[in-house]
Amino acid sequence: MKRCIRILLLGLAAATVVHAQQVMMDEEIDRATGTRAQVRSVFDPPPSIGYAPMRVVATNGTGRDARWRFDFHAQTQQFRKPNQHDSAFALDVPARSTQSALFLVPLTAGYGDRSSGMENHSMRVIVSGTGFPDRQQNQFHNRTGKFPSVAISEALAEYSMTQLKKELETRLKAGGGHFGGNAEFGSRFEAVELPESWLGFSGFDFILLSSTDWQKVKPGAKRALLEWVRLGGRLDVYDMAGAEANVTGLRQGATSLGEVRTLKWDGKQLPGKETVTRYWGRTGRVESLVAEHATASDWPLLDLLGTRSFASWQVIAFLVIFGVLVGPVNLFVLAPPGKRHKLFITTPLLSVGASLVMVLLILAQDGTGGIGRRFVAIDIEPDEAAAYVTQEQVSRTGVLLGAGFEVKQPALIEPLAMPDTPWVKLKNTRMGQAVSLTQEGAERRGNFFQSRAEQGQVLRAVVSSRARIELKAGASPEAPPTLISALGFTVDELFYVDGTGKWWTLTAPLSTGQSATLSASDDSAQRLRWEAMIAPAVDSLRDQLKRSAKDQRSFFIAKAAKAPGFTLETLPSIRWEDDQVVVFGPVASP
Repeated sequence: MKRCIRILLLGLAAATVVHAQQVMMDEEIDRATGTRAQVRSVFDPPPSIGYAPMRVVATNGTGRDARWRFDFHAQTQQFRKPNQHDSAFALDVPARSTQSALFLVPLTAGYGDRSSGMENHSMRVIVSGTGFPDRQQNQFHNRTGKFPSVAISEALAEYSMTQLKKELETRLKAGGGHFGGNAEFGSRFEAVELPESWLGFSGFDFILLSSTDWQKVKPGAKRALLEWVRLGGRLDVYDMAGAEANVTGLRQGATSLGEVRTLKWDGKQLPGKETVTRYWGRTGRVESLVAEHATASDWPLLDLLGTRSFASWQVIAFLVIFGVLVGPVNLFVLAPPGKRHKLFITTPLLSVGASLVMVLLILAQDGTGGIGRRFVAIDIEPDEAAAYVTQEQVSRTGVLLGAGFEVKQPALIEPLAMPDTPWVKLKNTRMGQAVSLTQEGAERRGNFFQSRAEQGQVLRAVVSSRARIELKAGASPEAPPTLISALGFTVDELFYVDGTGKWWTLTAPLSTGQSATLSASDDSAQRLRWEAMIAPAVDSLRDQLKRSAKDQRSFFIAKAAKAPGFTLETLPSIRWEDDQVVVFGPVASP
């Protein structure tokens, strides 16, 4: 009896581990040599946007070295229009060895009509290599689009998930937006398995773990969590000591664009109603991607791009003229009765000629490449030797000779559904075009950019940098402060709040390597200028930026015309005009 109980407990423990890391593939490729491949998701289920961290274990039992290829195809189905993001990874597996790796698999949001409230997600992985046939496996899950994306640790979920799911399902049914499917409160994970790249958390709005979990998180993963928070993530740590404790060592409250909170729990079970209420109604990044920019009544960055007539009358005129030429003129002039055999020559020639004329007209009117506008927010953190970049951009293209591009550093690049105009193809309606994207290494392809279209993207990245604004040493406490710039670019405006809460401002532009003595200012002037600086951003990003500067000390806010080395470059043929750049962060002490 005791042995049976022990076996049962071991089985339950093993099931817990498997649940926290959903196995997507675990196949024996060659029984004779022991060659096998395993692919498992760190989060169960994977997030719906951003990146899904996948742990891969490959065992090569043969006597020859091999390179295995893993192809992932992530889809979100919306009314038979699959939004798809493909990616490929390679893993070298020497003979008679086992290799493991963490792949960050890009996902795509469910663009299109979201009235059903549910999103259907699928992922297919294909494993190929020399000496064995391709293996593939599919994974499916769905989730509500009316609840933020939450990741919850196994310790918090173990006794709480049933109640949390039941409460969430009750809320969804009461709101009339839940039509079956999976009312999953959040994706489960083991703290020790968290990825050491912030991109691995980019699909979540909230991450929930206990104070005990925090002690298990590896140092690299802790750094990644902080980077994710600075770029807008919200980290909630549940501790039995309550909200007065700060078990993470991170700054509590607003932290750059994100937030860190310590919350109280009993150490066993999270109260269902209270916990769901805490996250219910909180806007998620999915909504920002698929709806906020498309329906925003005030998005100044798009206004800066300006409007352009689609000139549909020209298309109608062209079709009418072509119809006359290929019809009456062709039949009665070029190939009259008795010479109808000429139609086999004149009709193709007219079609080819019309196509050439159309191409020449488009090139003459729209040109090649395109124009665009960008808003770039740069959080400079000297103590971390890093800058946190959030960039919104919109562009209008003519004829593109190529749509692929490379990124210089790891970055999250996500398309935005745009307001409905004749130039826009990605919309938040059933009539919108689905996205089809590809990532392989640093190369991005697909319809990020298209010919004769308006498109927008939001980009996020962590840039290693020693850039800083530093306070000059040696000045008396009564004297105006002097700041030294090591940003690498010129700022045109700058406000600085000292340790006492007093505001100071620049009187002239400040170039890198130079110093400037500031003049006294006041809080109202700073607030008005800060609001003007961040005005091009969409509402949710403006709110985050306002919170990031609230109640700060030894902190600067600046505006620049350009920021080379920090602005995230995409398609080279786009001519980006008049970048709107804001820079902010703590001032380094001498």
